[in-house]
Amino acid sequence: PDEKLLRFVIMAGDGRRRVDVTSSRDALNGYQRGFCFYCLRAISLDMSSPRATEVDHFYPHSLGQQQKISDNVNLDGVWNLVLSCQKCNGGKSNRLPILNYLERLEKRNNNLIKSHHPLRETLIRVTGSSKGERVKFLNAAYGTAQMVDGRTTGWKAVDEEDWSF
Repeated sequence: PDEKLLRFVIMAGDGRRRVDVTSSRDALNGYQRGFCFYCLRAISLDMSSPRATEVDHFYPHSLGQQQKISDNVNLDGVWNLVLSCQKCNGGKSNRLPILNYLERLEKRNNNLIKSHHPLRETLIRVTGSSKGERVKFLNAAYGTAQMVDGRTTGWKAVDEEDWSF
């Protein structure tokens, strides 16, 4: 496995400072097939492209700063990272995505685990060894995040395409 990638993706942060997770772009792109996680429009790994991708925290990093969701959970882990277009990442603005995106995150994580990717064991260790455990983990984190966020509605991409992973 790429040691540099592993160091950035699974490194435990203290919840208050940001950890550089941009090096996970290539690994995540293999499972998102060049599409934004939210709006499902084409993205590019070429940082000079107008469709350049950004690495986004599904559960916003700002929730970890409050130390209510991140006591035992690394929000900088690959389980919580997705590729996003600049428009969606900027529009999300530290908001929790709507519940429909949680199903997409679960499917993406399960596909990563099934592929025997080097990060597979880390995903299993954090989110659970069975599909049921992983669903329970993500739902519990979502419930906690909703309480911390305090908003009644989640964020949704404005221009979502009709395509799924």
